[in-house]
Amino acid sequence: MPAIPFPFFTLALLLILLVKVCLQPAQEVRNTALFIAGCAVLVLLTALRWQFDLRILRQMQSTIAICLPALAWYCFASFTAHQRRKTLLLCLLPPLLAQLVQLAVPAITDTVLMLIYVGYGIALIMTARQGADALVFARLSEANRTSRMALLAGGFLCFSALTDLAIALDFYLYQGQQAPQLVALSQAILLPFICLAIVFRGKTLPEARPAATESRKADERNEDLLTTCQHIENRVREGQLFLNADLTLNTLSRKLGVPARQISQAVNQTRGCNVSQWINHFRIDHARQLLRHTDASVTAIMLDSGFATKSNFNREFIRITGMNPTEYRQAAVNPPAPGAEKP
Repeated sequence: MPAIPFPFFTLALLLILLVKVCLQPAQEVRNTALFIAGCAVLVLLTALRWQFDLRILRQMQSTIAICLPALAWYCFASFTAHQRRKTLLLCLLPPLLAQLVQLAVPAITDTVLMLIYVGYGIALIMTARQGADALVFARLSEANRTSRMALLAGGFLCFSALTDLAIALDFYLYQGQQAPQLVALSQAILLPFICLAIVFRGKTLPEARPAATESRKADERNEDLLTTCQHIENRVREGQLFLNADLTLNTLSRKLGVPARQISQAVNQTRGCNVSQWINHFRIDHARQLLRHTDASVTAIMLDSGFATKSNFNREFIRITGMNPTEYRQAAVNPPAPGAEKP
């Protein structure tokens, strides 16, 4: 019987996530699928390692454990404006150096793993702290969720480093009596949640309200930024660029001929929200027009307005209008009588 129970639940969840990811469009799944597959292999090797304690299993387990944080970071860093060569270098060099150190001095493997997990965890947290507009290659409709998922994944990596510290202390104080249980517990908790953060980095999380509103006085705004923002808004409306569900800040920058940083700064300081929320205002305005003047279904209007998911459309519609699309259409068809109290 295995020294620790085989983590069937963890492995099953990872395999379900892997199948879900592989069913998505091919261009979106490669890095995510590789990360989840690596997690599944790590869970399997960990169980085999504690059962048979073979040297090759220990080496393979350490190698995969060293590579996973870098791949988790790359899944989010690929959305930023960093040069591809620099991103790949930061993804490959630290794990390679860590692997060489591990082979040369096996006694400090635990220390190397802690540094790798803490380093990439902090890198993910710093990426998230830059805000949604830093993710210039993420869909604008999903940038806010992606930023929050990066923060979540970074936190889990840092927590994993603390778990590695606890395991090292267990070996130092109690000859590793609790190590198998600690390893199994940490993998059962951390790996599925990190995978979920990556899989759903463009899915649903509660939206933060804008820090300020359009009612901010004009004399508090920078005149140049206000002019830039108005120019950009006119271009976006005229070209109906917001109707593209795959629109990213980088794509918007190229179409407008305005640097992404300048767009982000102008929108943030004059409209009091990020570019994703700003674009969604255009999309919701378009949807409101369709709801009032057409008989199209809510799903068709959602797609025509540039939204990719119904949950995101409903959430944004409620955030901006205070009611869901069906309620809005009913209110437009049957407006309340003059002087009637609002519910």
